[in-house]
Amino acid sequence: MKSLLSFPLRLLAFWLLFFAAFRLWFVLWFQNEWTDEKPTQVWWAFWHALPLDLSMAAYLMMIPVLLWFAAIAVGKRYFDFFESAITSFNVLIFSALVFVFGANVFVYEEWHTLLNNRALEYFKTPSALLDSMSFIFKLVSVLLFFSGVWLFYKSYKKLLGSRVLPENPNRLALLALPLFVGFLFLLIRGGLGVMPINESAVYYSPNIFDNHAATNTAWHLAHSKLETRSTENHFTYMAAGEAKNLVNTLLEQNVDETHVAPDFFDMPESGKLNVVFIIMESHTAQLIEALGAEPGLSPNLDKLAANGLLFTNCYSSGYRTDQGIVSVLAGYPAQPDQSIVLLEDKAVKLNSVPSILHRNGYSTAYFHGGELTFANIGSWLSQQNFEKLISEHDFKSQEKTQRWGVDDHIMLQRAVFELNAMREPFFAAAMTLSLHPPFDVPHQSRWTGSSEKEKFLNSAEFADKAIGDFFTSAKSQSWYDHTVFVLVADHGASPPNMLGGDNPGSRQVPWIIYGEPLKENWRGVQVNTICNHHDIPSTVLAMLGVHTEADDFPWSSNQMPVTQGTASDSSGFAFFTNENGLGWVNQDGKGFYYFQDEKWHFWRGQLDSIDQQSAKAYLQVLYDDFLSK
Repeated sequence: MKSLLSFPLRLLAFWLLFFAAFRLWFVLWFQNEWTDEKPTQVWWAFWHALPLDLSMAAYLMMIPVLLWFAAIAVGKRYFDFFESAITSFNVLIFSALVFVFGANVFVYEEWHTLLNNRALEYFKTPSALLDSMSFIFKLVSVLLFFSGVWLFYKSYKKLLGSRVLPENPNRLALLALPLFVGFLFLLIRGGLGVMPINESAVYYSPNIFDNHAATNTAWHLAHSKLETRSTENHFTYMAAGEAKNLVNTLLEQNVDETHVAPDFFDMPESGKLNVVFIIMESHTAQLIEALGAEPGLSPNLDKLAANGLLFTNCYSSGYRTDQGIVSVLAGYPAQPDQSIVLLEDKAVKLNSVPSILHRNGYSTAYFHGGELTFANIGSWLSQQNFEKLISEHDFKSQEKTQRWGVDDHIMLQRAVFELNAMREPFFAAAMTLSLHPPFDVPHQSRWTGSSEKEKFLNSAEFADKAIGDFFTSAKSQSWYDHTVFVLVADHGASPPNMLGGDNPGSRQVPWIIYGEPLKENWRGVQVNTICNHHDIPSTVLAMLGVHTEADDFPWSSNQMPVTQGTASDSSGFAFFTNENGLGWVNQDGKGFYYFQDEKWHFWRGQLDSIDQQSAKAYLQVLYDDFLSK
């Protein structure tokens, strides 16, 4: 009996220690995430983590335990083979998990979410990922990986010994096989309850970081992988008909058929204006003075906002570039656990601004200083009728001044050069990259510190100057006087005010429409309607007088006020989401609904029961739409 229990108990102890070791690293590495009110609360994560740790350990133990019983069944003659098989399997698994748990720290530092299937998709383009890392970072990562594998190999041998099979096997032990398998399945399932275990079993704190610390990274990743393959909507809160009615009501509130294009722009004889989108990496509203920022953080954008049309309450639905590009160009909101651009069969069904303008006789181009293979963005862009795609491969090697590629100044000056050669009317989109970790721009400002905030502000100043220089160059070009510019961030950011990713403030972004064709009485106007940047396609195309069908951008609404030259009120709504939950903003309040806790947290005001149901309905119908594509 002693030998029968010894192996599984020692293996279970190994895995629990393995998980605890990485949890300790995670907790210590992110000390800045500890809650100020109860800084010791995070340490309870080690206790509350046990249900998922035991579940994951049971998954990992199933094959070794079955091999152990198989060895007993065939006899000592094959013990060497089974000893080798058990050890090799465990070493292979914990080596892979050293990588997984290490990558989780990297991903959490970048996105404040645990490693999931969507993040794993980025490893499919390792060259782009590796290019963003310094040599020292890569070297240290490799050394840490092999050190971790060596350390856990020694720990494994210490706990389990040189041999795990008994000296004198007794086939009567096989009678215990159903008990062991049943017990492991019980641990995997999390008990005998009606519902199997999930992440909510370890959530214990109002601070999301504490709950993330208690969540087993490997279990979470496996669960994420299975959920993303599901064809069922796991964000279902009500009957489908009720959800659709609520969403239709929301979207109909934002429909206005009274807009006439000439009210906004002085049109050329051709009747078609050039359009240039400048999609700004992470350029949060926290950097724009008119949106509440400290003066002087983005002086060039401040000037454009003061002389253009500024949307003061615009939010990004997602928090990553692959989500932001699809929202801005195709009017499609982000999903909590998916990125439609990664799923080519779904993404190809989206309409987009470049596709519609191309059908209307526009030439098209896309400019970026980085790698377009990252997150499958290049593949999707090539399907949107962009006639020319400029990426880092179209620049000289000495022009690659940042780890992510060519800096914004060089890229935007190249854009001016390329626009000069394009046939008018043209549509072009330029995506910046300098305001992205590790913030290694070739620029030194008054922010000289090494903190994330100071590096972010230094990079923001560089990105803003690059945009200012772009407009200085563009003004001397023949096409400038009949070109409309749309400037918007691809998504918000936590810095410089270090807001959490669930905080609506981290999702607010600047949206500016600027250009010589903009009528005088629209310049300096602020549109205060609460909206998303996936409303840009419907708004801009309506302003241009370009006809669209109702199903071209069903999730995008025209946000321009009816009364010419006046600011709008602050009605409307905005949706945003991440793996933790969904956010909702309207004139009554700003809230975030946590999926696991099934609770709302409010940053301002309150959302009544109808608002809360509307928010859930929006996500439910959006996800149904995503699954149906």
